[in-house]
Amino acid sequence: MEKKKKKLRAWQKAVVAFATVLGVLLIIFSGLEIAFVVADGIECWSPDYACVDLTEILNKTELTDEDYSLLYDQTGLTKTGINRALARGESGKRKIKDIQNDFFEKHEVKNAKFAPLVCTDYIERSVENIYLEKGDILITSSTHISGVRIGHAGLIVNGDYGQVLQANAYGNKSRIDSGSAGAGEFTRRTNFMVFRIKDEIANGQKIEEIVDYAANNLVGIPYEGLAGLVTDKNKIDKTQCAHIIWYAFKQFGIDLDCNGGLLVTPYDIANSECVELVQVFGFDKDRLWK
Repeated sequence: MEKKKKKLRAWQKAVVAFATVLGVLLIIFSGLEIAFVVADGIECWSPDYACVDLTEILNKTELTDEDYSLLYDQTGLTKTGINRALARGESGKRKIKDIQNDFFEKHEVKNAKFAPLVCTDYIERSVENIYLEKGDILITSSTHISGVRIGHAGLIVNGDYGQVLQANAYGNKSRIDSGSAGAGEFTRRTNFMVFRIKDEIANGQKIEEIVDYAANNLVGIPYEGLAGLVTDKNKIDKTQCAHIIWYAFKQFGIDLDCNGGLLVTPYDIANSECVELVQVFGFDKDRLWK
């Protein structure tokens, strides 16, 4: 009888232990699911002030700092972005106004869940972006795992065709995409920013060399979302969206990782002192991704 009681007690302990573990896992999953739902509440930021006619400013022969400041508030384009457009003449002015319209429009956010607790946020259509140049870096925060916004990043290898070098999913290898799968993949997301390397960090020729190196050597790399953390950061056996961009520039002495950690993220590149903003859309223009 005593042995039966002991066996019963052992069985009961096993049940209690199993129930405890299951309960803890359920609590953790519930917490992650709640964080996921909260993160899904992201909005596509738009101004709460008046949209103004930019015709007079854009027809000036020379813009002041105040003009550039107003244009940023109205379009999300910095001085660099505005000058890119104005260099194209009348078509560039129309481009600025189209960007302004998209900047002020209220966009509908759509959540595309593609794995457990993983989601990418899109809007109803692609919006207008500034003329892209070789070496530009596209950043978005629109992908999240549970409540953590991991975002996505891509490197422009050909601005005219919107060609982007990117590494974006398990089971896929890094590749160069064009059009809607390239730059268009960013301009239909809830938010995006266009960055370029600062002039004092690298001139046009050096950026050309970096991008050519990336296009010729960094295509076909297997994806690993934790590359740099579970792999050697300084090797390219496996990679992810921010790591592949960081790696390309690091080969030429430019470190885009703002905190120097093992894992390079889109956030790290967006906050690097080596880059300057060209265009912002969907982020609060004053806070960006801070």
